[in-house]
Amino acid sequence: MSPPSDATLFECETCGNLGFGDGEISCCDGPMQPVEEEQVSVEEPSLDELLRTVFDMSETELDICLCVMEGGELTVPDLAEDVGYDRSVVARHLDHLVELGVIDKHRRLLEEGGQIYVYTPNDADVVTRRLTGAFANWVQDATALIDSISREKVEAMVEVDTDTPQWKIYQK
Repeated sequence: MSPPSDATLFECETCGNLGFGDGEISCCDGPMQPVEEEQVSVEEPSLDELLRTVFDMSETELDICLCVMEGGELTVPDLAEDVGYDRSVVARHLDHLVELGVIDKHRRLLEEGGQIYVYTPNDADVVTRRLTGAFANWVQDATALIDSISREKVEAMVEVDTDTPQWKIYQK
């Protein structure tokens, strides 16, 4: 699901959809065109920035996630002891990690009665697919926000009660 590192960005001239690929990509019953790279002064994100921004993953959550990835099958008390955080903090962050699809949560019945939840890491391919899908949804929402900027500007100009053309204010 993730594009190769040498993938090209393509755009549909009909609907504006974007796609990554290393060959011909089609949309709206026709080939998409490669997007010419423009020099934009945007720094490449770090993994830490990506996890924080897109997935709302804190440093604490990352510690807990890595502990589960390394430790295999763990319970909240085990994790709390390993990472040095309060059990309630660990439990809250584990719920978010399960929601993201990074780890799984299973209920285990205890021989002496009762139950306990056990957390295990998901397969790396599963995690990659889930995070890539969630990221694609995030990009779609972010693109819609960027698109709304121009629409809001035009709508604001149209709604002004004046005979003076409003576009002049943007010429300065």
